[in-house]
Amino acid sequence: MKKLNIAVIGVGSWGKNHARVFKEMKKTNLIGIYDIQLEKAKELATMHRARAFSDLDELLSLEDIDAVSIASPTSTHGEIALKAIEHGKHVLIEKPMTSTLVEAEKIIDAAKSSNVIVSVGFIERFNPIVSKSRTLIESGELGELVLLSARRLGPYWPDRLKDVDVIRDVSIHDIDAFRYITSKDPISVYARGGKLRHSYLDYADILIDFDNGLTGFIESNYLTPHRHRKLMLTCERGIVEADYITQEYIIEDDEWLRNTKSTWQEPLSREMNAFAEACLENKQPVVTSTDGLKALKIALASIESIEKNKVIDLNL
Repeated sequence: MKKLNIAVIGVGSWGKNHARVFKEMKKTNLIGIYDIQLEKAKELATMHRARAFSDLDELLSLEDIDAVSIASPTSTHGEIALKAIEHGKHVLIEKPMTSTLVEAEKIIDAAKSSNVIVSVGFIERFNPIVSKSRTLIESGELGELVLLSARRLGPYWPDRLKDVDVIRDVSIHDIDAFRYITSKDPISVYARGGKLRHSYLDYADILIDFDNGLTGFIESNYLTPHRHRKLMLTCERGIVEADYITQEYIIEDDEWLRNTKSTWQEPLSREMNAFAEACLENKQPVVTSTDGLKALKIALASIESIEKNKVIDLNL
């Protein structure tokens, strides 16, 4: 069986998980690990029997590396992704795709002309509660969907490199999940938020208009002491309450309560397998670079809405 030779770029808390999963997978060979701090790269490379790099150009020049996953700080995503594409590597970029729309658009243009796969790390696309919700809405089992709401709360992790705010780092997961569940692009956004304990936005409430009476609402923060990751759907003939973490899925309809929890599946493993499969079979990834760009547009519009205290129209 042909395998995808891959390298991980950036070994912070999330990059370490990328390396672990790629090492465990049957479809991939973990070849290299790069970090600006060589000792961190060496430590992880030793653990996974890979090669450590302190020179990014050296890593990208290796012909036996087919793809890279970028888990470095967001401010570096654009430059690293463009370099990787120039070297003909498939690219998985952790969310948010980039810091700016201009960088994201450059990546999309470069990928089109280079025949490489570019995907963005929206892990919740691979959470069973999200795929189950999409199927439920498409089936019409509970009638029309009128509201999606999500709570993504919890304390800030001090070991994370911080160069984005709570919206681009946290809320963006639900922004993408809402687009995926509804198969719709929103038409406008209105948000409120602030900086309570940090120099960047650390709490936000986002109201997303999908038109024709369909609304999305996202609450997120870096403040509350315990992690909450909830998804709720309000439909014409029932409601859904689901937990991103436990993957518990409860439907309340005219038959009352139905718990449909199935065997827990690791979303990150499902995400990495889907990326590897897309690269090996040269097919469109589950999460495209356009998905990454659209989610970033909605996130940035939410920030603009907070700054200007007004509804921001979207043109997606």
